[in-house]
Amino acid sequence: MSDRIIVATFNDTNAAYDAARAIKDLKQAGAADFKLKAGVMLKKDDRGNVSLLESKDRSLLGTAVGTTTGALIGLLGGAPGVAVGALLGATTGLSADAVMAAVDADFVDEVTRDLRPGMTAVIVEANEGSTRPVDDIVALGGGHVHRQEAAQV
Repeated sequence: MSDRIIVATFNDTNAAYDAARAIKDLKQAGAADFKLKAGVMLKKDDRGNVSLLESKDRSLLGTAVGTTTGALIGLLGGAPGVAVGALLGATTGLSADAVMAAVDADFVDEVTRDLRPGMTAVIVEANEGSTRPVDDIVALGGGHVHRQEAAQV
């Protein structure tokens, strides 16, 4: 299994919630080669600002994400996103440069192009063998999947 950052983008927030629940339940559904580590949901508003849809009080996937995912959220959200990303992923004591270096620029560009205003994203860190279970869940909701190997920061 590979440690990956998986970003699924959706036009519809309800479809994103359904997909997030299904991804969370993969292990219970018998997917032996999938282990969810952490995840968040975010929405990009019509002005391009990114906000979290989940909180500690109403956690679907959990809010404790690693440095790579925190950096990705920061890069996707511009200045407000950097604060969110720092809050989520900057508990390691690494410099901002080291954290940002962990996220592949092409991956960020690809996700940024796909995450247009009004869209919702599910971002997870997981150990994943076969990509098919997550791909099928996201396709069912009309979403798109993007993956990057998680950096060993």
